Amino acid sequence: MKLCALIPAKDERLGIGRTLSSILAAGLDPADVYVVDDGSSDGSGDISHSFGVNVLCNEKNIGKASSIARGTEHFGLLEHYDIIALMDADTEVCKEYYTAVKESFKDPSVVAVCGRPQSVPYNWLTAYRCYSYYMTHSVYRSGQTALGVITVAPGCSTSFRTDTFKQLDWCKDTIVEDMDCTIQMHKRHMGKIIYQEKAMVYTQDPKSLRDYIKQTNRWYTGAWQVGKKHHMFTGVSKVDLEYKLLLGEALILSIVLCLLPLWAYLVPRKLFIFVTINSLVLMFISLLAGWDSKRKDVILFSPLFVLLQTLDLFILLRSFWKIVVCGRQEHAWNMVARY
Repeated sequence: MKLCALIPAKDERLGIGRTLSSILAAGLDPADVYVVDDGSSDGSGDISHSFGVNVLCNEKNIGKASSIARGTEHFGLLEHYDIIALMDADTEVCKEYYTAVKESFKDPSVVAVCGRPQSVPYNWLTAYRCYSYYMTHSVYRSGQTALGVITVAPGCSTSFRTDTFKQLDWCKDTIVEDMDCTIQMHKRHMGKIIYQEKAMVYTQDPKSLRDYIKQTNRWYTGAWQVGKKHHMFTGVSKVDLEYKLLLGEALILSIVLCLLPLWAYLVPRKLFIFVTINSLVLMFISLLAGWDSKRKDVILFSPLFVLLQTLDLFILLRSFWKIVVCGRQEHAWNMVARY
């Protein structure tokens, strides 16, 4: 099976060199690596050229989804490859990444393979993301794979069969192209989407609270957009039910959070018990996440995670109100700072 890597990049000078170095170290030939420089002003394209890979430069910024579509067509990837591995320009792959991906595609029913993102250590925010990724991949992903209900094939670490890739609509009517395309595959019954834990990538997460809020808002806003677009609120397929279970649970917790002041007034003792149990459970899972990823910072910062968990729920509730209740449209999103 012939595989290529496709990397959309916009002002990624700080990270794209490490990304390309890791891809080449994982055994991919420079001729099979394709970068779409989406109107960068920081020399990202020049850095990419220095690695001997293929580079397409957009004269102006057209967005991630459109860059993926343009790069695929410009380089003729659908005609020359069996597998297209999408990467983010701030993401580094492990040496076994492409071997693990190809191994997964030996099953002819598999149409997409999701890797396992790991957060690059930086501060308490990236420590919390390490905890979040542990929950996602150690608790949810394996079960979702078994049931065939993976809701998001992450853009930083997902590979597609070209026969499947060419059927996807890389449109701009949502701000989460990875989740949108994942649901497209489910709705069109294209085949299996699986999780491969050996295909590990290391990605940069927000280092400032402002960037963390922006990125989390984009994810939740996009999730509600995808639900509306694909009629998942009223659908009865397995993936529709999984969507409702995941976001419905979070939405209920968000509403409960808003009622905490009333709860504190009426039954303060029960509220204290609830908060204590929640904090202890969160710290215990953080201990497991820190042990699994060999990250002391996850354990060290775990007492603060309840604050970010609370912030996440407020952002989710706000995005629900904005997209679902008020019916607002949102198509633009801002990049987070790299380091």
